[in-house]
Amino acid sequence: MGTDAPANPGATLLRLSSVQGPPLPPISVSRAGAVMGRGSGCDIRLPDPTISRRHAAISRQGEEWMLTDLGGANGTWLNDVRLDKDVPAPLAEGDRIRVGPWVLSVGAWATTTMSLATDDDAGESLKVQAIAPGAGERMAIHRLRLLVDCAGRINRATDDAQLAEALVEAAVEGTGYTRAALLRPGMDGLDVEVLGWSAPDGSAQGIQFSRSLVKAACEGQMVSLSSDAATDYGQSIADLNIHSAMCCPVEVDEAVAACLYLDARGGEESVAADATSFCEALSRVAGLALANLRRREMQKRQDRMTEELGAAREAQQFMIPEESGRTGHLGHAVVFEPGRTASGDLFDVMALDENRVALFLGDVSGKGVGAAILMAAAQAYLRGALKRHDTLQAAVEDLNGYVVDRTPAHRFLTLWVGVFGSEGTVEFVDAGHGYWAHITAEGVTVDEQAECPPIGFDAMIEYPSESVRLESGERIVLMTDGVPEQPDLAGNQFGTMRITDTLKSCESPEDDVKNLLSAVRSHAGGQSPADDTTIASVGPLA
Repeated sequence: MGTDAPANPGATLLRLSSVQGPPLPPISVSRAGAVMGRGSGCDIRLPDPTISRRHAAISRQGEEWMLTDLGGANGTWLNDVRLDKDVPAPLAEGDRIRVGPWVLSVGAWATTTMSLATDDDAGESLKVQAIAPGAGERMAIHRLRLLVDCAGRINRATDDAQLAEALVEAAVEGTGYTRAALLRPGMDGLDVEVLGWSAPDGSAQGIQFSRSLVKAACEGQMVSLSSDAATDYGQSIADLNIHSAMCCPVEVDEAVAACLYLDARGGEESVAADATSFCEALSRVAGLALANLRRREMQKRQDRMTEELGAAREAQQFMIPEESGRTGHLGHAVVFEPGRTASGDLFDVMALDENRVALFLGDVSGKGVGAAILMAAAQAYLRGALKRHDTLQAAVEDLNGYVVDRTPAHRFLTLWVGVFGSEGTVEFVDAGHGYWAHITAEGVTVDEQAECPPIGFDAMIEYPSESVRLESGERIVLMTDGVPEQPDLAGNQFGTMRITDTLKSCESPEDDVKNLLSAVRSHAGGQSPADDTTIASVGPLA
């Protein structure tokens, strides 16, 4: 991860490319995500004083990539909208992330647009002239009306394509230029992304763009291309017989988001005298509309994510049993604390017969509705498997085959499942879970290492059971990784030592879950839990 190419290119799922700011190699991000900042421990190092040590994070939640501002002093911007601290925002291909002096493009360009190379005219006898804001003659009344009509169309646009279509049509009609295109600068500075165009033959294939004009516009200047009468435009431009060209920056919150490019050729009409004023006004209207589009898109993503998380949490709450109770010869207590995003924590306790009680706790990989659906399906299937099979190993292997057959490769679940006999024996399988504690009269032992891999990797994996004895007064405490991995404000995790210190003073299942959750909350320092946190404690009834 970081700015170097990954050892396994197939594992790379997201690429960031710098389109503005100091030179930066392409950045590869794997499913594990990345933290960006200027600190030495960051996956993506951005050495600049305007960047915080831990500035922002990119993470994978289910099928979506998320960008989270970690509290950087100068903020993290997505499509020119500043993110709220610790609130994940969904990412999509073509998005622009702004941190400090850098603007990073996310993934590939949208398939609905077209990429064309700019024409390298730097060595030709051309003169790129900056146009002062407000230059040109006063706009004619009909152009003012045209601008008002275009502003209405632009503000009604629901996506970049509609905005681009309205903009280029108005630019051609109101300036005398015969060709217009709305461009987005490419990742390498040489190519441009064509968002929309207008040309006499309706085709964009013959359009060529002056790199000098595009470069100047990307720096915030409104520029035109001209030459002395005694010289021509250079071979490439002369072949097209261009007699006039202009490029205007379209700015969103003082950053250039696109460029409006226009040209006229050969015997085509001469450019209107007030074309400069018209294009300047048009570009400003487009910038405001583009900013509104970005904000509406961000709001839609946030609303969709909120709706999905609400459904996922509702499913979790529905499946989790009562906070405390009695099942057969066992008493239990459980607490569930939702994190910033819903995941797939599962917990259940059930009597198998008059002498045996089964209890399990697990955590589905990923976030959102997909994780919640797998959680619910796995919980229901495991309940049936525990009743169908004579051995715990057979029940877990049955569940593993079910999950492998019905979920994508990146979905899996960690699981601790035990069968508690009335005589004190506990037969259990720890499938990639770990993080469970055994409380005895001698003290607290926390087990972090699972003997078996998680559920869902390979249908041929075997899950042999282990055993432990649970005497009167002893308890087993299970927890998801939201407990040991909860960071404090400095990034230090809660860890197993704090688990031990908290549990050794507890006297009941209710104390275990209440005190441990309180300790985790205190460690978080007022932050929302980084992950869903489920804690369960079980022991023989007196």
